[in-house]
Amino acid sequence: METVKHALGALVVLLLTAFAAAQPTDLATSRAVLSQSALRQGDSAVIAIVTDIKPGYHAQSNKPTSEDFIAFAVEPQPSDQVVFGQPIFPKGIDKTYPALGALNIYDGRVVAYVPVRVKPNAIGTAKLQLTVTYQICDDSVCFAPESPTLELSTEIVAPATTVTINEPALFKDFDPSALTQFAEFQAPTTQKAERSNRFFGIELGRDSYVLAFVGAFLVGIVFNLVPCVLPVLPLKAIGFYEVAQHNRAKCLLFGVMFSLGIIATFAALAIPVLVLKWFSWGEMFSNVWFAGAITLILVLLALGMFGVFGVGLPTWAYSVTPRHDTLSGNVLFGILTAILSTPCTFGLFFALLTWAATQPAVVGVLLLMVVGAGMAFPYLLLSAFPEVANKLPRAGQWSEVVKQMMGFLLLATAAYFGKMFLPDSLRGPNFWWVIFALIAGAGVFLLVRAVQISKRKVSVAIAAAVALLLIAPSFALTLKLTNPPIQWTYFTDDELVKARASGRPVLVKFT
Repeated sequence: METVKHALGALVVLLLTAFAAAQPTDLATSRAVLSQSALRQGDSAVIAIVTDIKPGYHAQSNKPTSEDFIAFAVEPQPSDQVVFGQPIFPKGIDKTYPALGALNIYDGRVVAYVPVRVKPNAIGTAKLQLTVTYQICDDSVCFAPESPTLELSTEIVAPATTVTINEPALFKDFDPSALTQFAEFQAPTTQKAERSNRFFGIELGRDSYVLAFVGAFLVGIVFNLVPCVLPVLPLKAIGFYEVAQHNRAKCLLFGVMFSLGIIATFAALAIPVLVLKWFSWGEMFSNVWFAGAITLILVLLALGMFGVFGVGLPTWAYSVTPRHDTLSGNVLFGILTAILSTPCTFGLFFALLTWAATQPAVVGVLLLMVVGAGMAFPYLLLSAFPEVANKLPRAGQWSEVVKQMMGFLLLATAAYFGKMFLPDSLRGPNFWWVIFALIAGAGVFLLVRAVQISKRKVSVAIAAAVALLLIAPSFALTLKLTNPPIQWTYFTDDELVKARASGRPVLVKFT
């Protein structure tokens, strides 16, 4: 009996050895091709699995005619850098063989697709592995299944990096709608945005009209205190007071025109922001032409405060500088004031803009007009009661000193809006020293002029105190801004990849 068992075992070994020796090894070859030259963080791509089957042979398709047959399959190996989607296989061919019966097969070139999604935090080199399984047959016999493992290596680059397409002909039959299977990875961002719609600590529901419009008016008032707008308030206070000395009714009319300029500007901004959705609030200041025009107007206003116009600027300069003693000038001043507020105010009413975006267009436009009305309200009060400015110098040398100090502050505001025009060395933290220099210049100018025009020590002492109040806090704030706890660097794709490779958290700030 033992002799029979040994004989049978030897026969099986001999048969297996003979079968292995008889099976050809070059009946099919497979390779993996990535659709692009590199993988971009957070982006999708496709891997083509290309299998070339030798003429006269075929493989069972991905959906063979019997569950006992070996299906053509692709199995990606798990990766820490990408997420693999479901493989997509071509349709098989139905064919009947006398010895094998009815089969669904692949022959010639077989191209299967594997969608991939790159994880947002992936860095470095991606080494991807995919195992292909197939069973090759001829007209009368099927050979043992094969499972070669394919490898491909590619770099992971920043999202904005330009990539090229590899072997476009291989991907002409790929349906891009297959990439929608990765949409679930975007869901958390949407949920986060929905939860952020809060105002004054209260949930701003879709029907919270009273809260939204009252809040819009209050936020508009607060707009006057942001650094972009604050220099305008004392200028208008002086202007309204000067006009009121001659005609108080005209002063109120100017206040109304100034307010209409502000409200009209907010209404005009609401159209592209909330109705047409061309850009986000404050985004126009990233346009070099728009920012340049505003910077130029502010510089011209400052020069006017310094009295430079008195030495004869070109006529066109007078037409672009709004005046507070004409109807058109007050409308232009209102427009300028509203526009100046945009880059400083987005954070103050983000919830309002989010709420307005869910409303009909007319409601969104009305809401921003109410913001404008709130911003115009203090100026309307100034025009109705110009006595609030009666403590300011009304004539003589001190009046000129106050105007010229406002000129320094307008130059600081111009520097803020014109930051993009400064050399690179002054566009980082050193930028704040430019602002400080202009503010400190106003303080030093006040002190020097006080010594020159005042014969009373008390006046000089008051001027010194005001100068100190300007310079000391500005210096402390500048030190803090130029020595931040985080050392920011300007964004480039290379800088982002380098920062992520450090293994430490990376914060990208969009403004």
